[in-house]
Amino acid sequence: MRRVEAWALAAAFVMMLSIPIIVFVAGLRPAPNENRPPTPLPAVSVSGVLDGELTPQLDAYLEDALIITAGAVAANALTDLALGDSPSDKVTLGSNNWLYYTYSLSRPCLSPGDVAVFADTITRAERAVAATGRTLIVAVAPDKATIIPEFLPQSDTCVHEVADSLEALDDPQALITVWGEMRKARADDRPIYFRLDTHWTNAGAAVMGEEIIDALARDGWDEEAIRDIGVVEHEGDLTVMLGLPGTEPTDELEAALPDTVLTREIRKLETIAGVEVAHVVAVDFSIVGEPIVPGHTLVMHDSYGWALTPMIAPYFETASIIAETDPEPGYMRGDLGNAETIIHVSVQRELYETILDRDLGAGFVAAFADSYDRSGAGTLNGGSSVQLNERSGFDHYVVVEIQDGSDGAEVAVGSRKATLTPDSPRTAFYIDGPATLTASATVDFSFVSLSR
Repeated sequence: MRRVEAWALAAAFVMMLSIPIIVFVAGLRPAPNENRPPTPLPAVSVSGVLDGELTPQLDAYLEDALIITAGAVAANALTDLALGDSPSDKVTLGSNNWLYYTYSLSRPCLSPGDVAVFADTITRAERAVAATGRTLIVAVAPDKATIIPEFLPQSDTCVHEVADSLEALDDPQALITVWGEMRKARADDRPIYFRLDTHWTNAGAAVMGEEIIDALARDGWDEEAIRDIGVVEHEGDLTVMLGLPGTEPTDELEAALPDTVLTREIRKLETIAGVEVAHVVAVDFSIVGEPIVPGHTLVMHDSYGWALTPMIAPYFETASIIAETDPEPGYMRGDLGNAETIIHVSVQRELYETILDRDLGAGFVAAFADSYDRSGAGTLNGGSSVQLNERSGFDHYVVVEIQDGSDGAEVAVGSRKATLTPDSPRTAFYIDGPATLTASATVDFSFVSLSR
C-alpha cells in the first residue's frame, strides 16, 4: 500500500476515535454495558492499523465508548423482532406480545424418583427445623409459563410436567404450592403475571400470601386488607434482556390490616467476622397492634419474594425479610437463630438449585448445628478421608467445619461438594448410604441424628 493511502486510512481511524470525544464534550454519556471498567483507548499507529493488531482493541474501545452503542443494540434488536426472531437467547417470544424467560422453559424434567427426593428433602428440612422448636414453610412459586401457557410458541419443555408433578404432592406438610389457586385467580380483573417480565405481580403474589398466612393462622388472611396504592409503570426485565427496555402499567398493591401500624427498617448483614455483606440486606418489619402470626418470622426468598413482601409483612408481629435462599452462609446464622417461624420462598425454575441440588434439609442442619446433640466428633486432616454410614430410623448428617484460623477447605461426600470459608465455615451432608468424607485441609466433623 502506498504511503498516501496508509495515512488516509489512519486519518479515517482517528476521525472515528474522535466521535466519543465529541459527544462527551456535548454532555452525552453512554450507559455502562457491564460491571467492569470501560476499555481504554489503545495507542494508535499506522503500522498497527495496517497489520491488523489494532482492530480488536479498537472494537472493544468503541463498543464501550461510543454513545451510539445503545442505539445500535436497539436497532439490531428491532431488526430481529421484525424478522420474528428473539434478539436474546434468554428471551422466548410469545404471541400477543408476551415474553417468556427461556431459562424457565429449558429446565430439566423431574423423574418420579426426582419428585420423591424433592418431597423427602423438604420433609427432612421440616424435621431439622422442628427439632429446634421452630416452624418451617417452603413455598414454591409457579413459573409464568405454567399459569399462562397459551401465548407460548410450540417447543419442547418440561415446565408443565414439573408443575403437575409437584401440584399432585399431598405431603410434605411444610410445602405450599399454588398452581391451582393461581389458575383460578386469572379470572380476576388484575393481571397476576407481567407480560414483559419473568415475575408475578402483587396480585399474583397475594395468592401465595393467602396460603402462607392461612397455614400459620387458620383463616388469618384478610382479603379486604389489600389496598390499591396506584398504577405504576413497571420495567420488564425481559425487555432489558432483549436490549429494548420497555414498561407496562401495573396496579401496585399492599396489605394494610385494620388497627395496626407497620414500621420498616433496613439493616445491613454482617459476616461471622463482623464484615458488612455488600450484596444482601435485611428488611425488618414490626407492627403495633394485635398480630395474626405472633413471634418473630424470617422470610428467605429469591426474586419472587419482592412482590410478596407487601402482601404478608403486616401479618407478623415482627419479621425479617432477606433475599437469600441458602441457610448456610454465616451472615444468616443470627437471623435464623432469632426466628420462631421460617418461610422459604423460591420459584419453580430454581427448585433444583435451592432445594434439590443444595439439599435444603442439610442446609438447615448446618445452620442449626449448635442446637442439636452431636456425636462422634473428630478431626480429618487435609488429603485424608473417613468412611461414613447411614443410621437406620434417623435423618443422619455429618457436620463439617473448618478450624479457627483456617483459610478454608474443599470438602466432599461422594459427588456432593462444598467450599468452606471463614465467612461460611460450616456445612452438612445427608448420609443415605455408605459414603466417604474427604477434605483438602484439616476440618472438624461430627454427626447429627434426627428421629423420623
